[in-house]
Amino acid sequence: MSVRNFWTVLLKLLGIWLVLQGVVVLPQVISALPFFGRNNNENLLATLYVLGLVLLTFCFYIFVLRLFVFKTSWLIDKLKLENGFNEERIEFDIKNSSILTIAIIVIGGLIFVDSFPLFCRQVFKFFQQKNMFNESPTSGWIIFELVKTIIGYLLMTNSKLVVKFIEKQDKKVD
Repeated sequence: MSVRNFWTVLLKLLGIWLVLQGVVVLPQVISALPFFGRNNNENLLATLYVLGLVLLTFCFYIFVLRLFVFKTSWLIDKLKLENGFNEERIEFDIKNSSILTIAIIVIGGLIFVDSFPLFCRQVFKFFQQKNMFNESPTSGWIIFELVKTIIGYLLMTNSKLVVKFIEKQDKKVD
């Protein structure tokens, strides 16, 4: 594996991980927005400030995804990550796609392991309270944890499709 390929894989993994962490942060911020501004003392400027911060956070995660996953070659060139290595090649007998596949499976597994117990807890609390689904304050979290669990499962089981998509996007950029 060349030094460039090593940095490509590492940056793509870092980008995917950062964006998946953003998937957790953004819904939490968005779910708090309806409660902001209910007080009559809060003004429109403060509400717009919070909405601006949410939009800025969303744009930051889109930028990270685009830069780290789809523009890795440009990032490697600008940061000069290939410089400073004595050898031209790092000896691994593993293909880039295999490393990406393993990384996506691990990331999917971490998401699944993180969200499945929370999903079960939210469902258990829902049945303990015996509320209607539309009345329950935890119904939004049940859906969120279910979606997160499904995403983790799909990443684990369909990692080859994700790798093909990333490689196809990388070829378009080059």
